[in-house]
Amino acid sequence: MGRFAAVLACVLGAALVREATAQAAPISVLGVRTGIDVKTGQRPARRNINEFWGVGGPEWDLYILALSAFQQVDETDPLSYYSISGIHGIPHSVWNGVGHVPGEPRDAGYCPHGELLFPTWHRAFLALFEQTLVSHAVRIANQYRPNQSPTYKAAAQTLRIPFWDWGFQPLLPDAAKVVNITVNGPEGPVTLRNPLYSYRFQRPSVLSGLGWPYEPSQETVRCASSGISNLTEADGRLGAAQAGLTRSVYDVFIRSSKFEDMAFYKSHSPSFESPHNTIHNDAGCGGTLSQISWSAFDPLFMLHHANVDRYVALWQAINYEHAMFTTTNGKTSGMLGTANTTKINVTYPLKPFYNQNLTFHTSTSVTGTRTFGYTYPEIDDWSQTPEEVAAFVRAQVNILYDTSDNANPSNRRRGIDRRPPPPSPPPQYQGKTRYYAADIEVDRKDVPLPSTLNLVLNGTVVARMSLLAMPRTGIASASLALGDLKKEGKNLEAVDPDEAIKFLREEIEVEVVLINNTVVDIEEVPSLKLEVQDMSFQAGAGNDSFPSIGAAKSYAVPVRWAGRRKGGF
Repeated sequence: MGRFAAVLACVLGAALVREATAQAAPISVLGVRTGIDVKTGQRPARRNINEFWGVGGPEWDLYILALSAFQQVDETDPLSYYSISGIHGIPHSVWNGVGHVPGEPRDAGYCPHGELLFPTWHRAFLALFEQTLVSHAVRIANQYRPNQSPTYKAAAQTLRIPFWDWGFQPLLPDAAKVVNITVNGPEGPVTLRNPLYSYRFQRPSVLSGLGWPYEPSQETVRCASSGISNLTEADGRLGAAQAGLTRSVYDVFIRSSKFEDMAFYKSHSPSFESPHNTIHNDAGCGGTLSQISWSAFDPLFMLHHANVDRYVALWQAINYEHAMFTTTNGKTSGMLGTANTTKINVTYPLKPFYNQNLTFHTSTSVTGTRTFGYTYPEIDDWSQTPEEVAAFVRAQVNILYDTSDNANPSNRRRGIDRRPPPPSPPPQYQGKTRYYAADIEVDRKDVPLPSTLNLVLNGTVVARMSLLAMPRTGIASASLALGDLKKEGKNLEAVDPDEAIKFLREEIEVEVVLINNTVVDIEEVPSLKLEVQDMSFQAGAGNDSFPSIGAAKSYAVPVRWAGRRKGGF
């Protein structure tokens, strides 16, 4: 450990001092420009964290060493892990010279949640984190001995941040569960504190000054009430949510055809923000990740949000003809640097992220992953036509997230399959003609935050809407695919639609569950509204096409409290 610290000091040295003193000038978010084929445009891919960890090698070594170095940069440096993570929420302070404006909420960071800019803002945020991390990797690669230096220098060029595909493998990544980790450093094998396990704050005074809820701890925690992580509890919650997470991801791909619908919580169309919230609540469950103002400090945050960005990129590849929103009168509830009720469109600045011209990035400028020099394993947009990319991505989405495969996991292949898909519809669709969903709506002021609203049928949670601690006001609504629907042992899709709707209206119950598993009586939530939706279903023509979902017929549902579960699970 001492040898690694010495190497690290040498690596950071004067270069970081120069960076720290140079930040009077705005920091441009360019992404990583290395490792890109200038002739074809091929870009390095962000990799699945579980596969990345399993394979190991020079890129993995550099990723861990660079993340460790990143976390050890002095927290007062604007390019420190602390400062960049703090852009998202706490400490609610100015970064990159982008200051406060009249009419903004004074208890918020720059991040928009529950709003149209949610996907595009986070894309720029990830790019800043990625370019900073890789800059550490490049410096560290230069420290290896001559016989290894070329290999590690090449690995640094193609390194990109990994993603955690919780829609397919929802349990915590194994690489983020171990306290110590061994990699090949510039001077040979070295064991260091795992930078994916937690982030240790350098200044305890920061925690007390900003309301850190875990006073006994000086580091980020998961599923903890006394400063100690409980990873078993986190995995238990994530495992229980697995079917719903996978179903929710697939539901967005097959039902949301507009960027505005895919992007954030709203009625009638599903969004990626909905299962995204579930990960914050269930992987954090009282720890840092579930405290949204603090969540970006947990190393899981970037793995989680890289995956959300991946889902958005896959959706854009499929819907390439309208890959960005067109709304001109969207409004925000406000954030640091943006006043409440500000109108939002594709040219609204994504503060505090400057581009190379020292003007702000916009949703238009970050429409594609090409802007920041990366791709994902499913997307080859340099050698394939947009139509070919769309067909291939649809096939991969079917392989990974088609929830009708949940009963037979052997049908769901791992990894990227570039074989032509079979021409016939999957057998699990035979006889299926209906698709059911629910619209749920609540005024946030009526619900303790963060919390989860579960829809329960026959004692089983068939859908959930997770609410974060921010935004604190306004109406929260979501459209949720219903799964595990049974009536007297029969799949509800096989029952007459009128009879199925009658059954759902009479039997669905609702529970409001807090982070500590306490259940709130719905009599205390008067704004809660619920509808069920009946839609026709037609299987796709092959594995590279999606099912066709018809227009929804909506039916109001009386709100019933799942009272038998009061007091927790």
